[in-house]
Amino acid sequence: MNWEKQLREEGYLEIPGFRIELTLDNTFMEIDYIPRIIVYDEKTSRWYVLRNPIPKGKTLEENWDNAVEVLEKVIRGELKPDFGNEDVSNRFLLAFRKAVDSENAQF
Repeated sequence: MNWEKQLREEGYLEIPGFRIELTLDNTFMEIDYIPRIIVYDEKTSRWYVLRNPIPKGKTLEENWDNAVEVLEKVIRGELKPDFGNEDVSNRFLLAFRKAVDSENAQF
């Protein structure tokens, strides 16, 4: 199974050193929830929120598709991941690209 399909269908993805999850947030006390990508970093034992904007969809499914699309842009180099921590952002990008490059290995 490719990473996009697994993340979209199962809501999470594990790569060496990180766990990626799709979630919803209403940080600003809005009635509608907005899509978020959170990442657990094994090195720091902390969760981080991807701060890159994810377009809000009209349906839950569209929200998840938009979140996966943001990660696709990160892999293609169109976006640099922003976790508010430069070291985490850089390590995540390297680990994610390495995992995608060796996608023949199962996630």
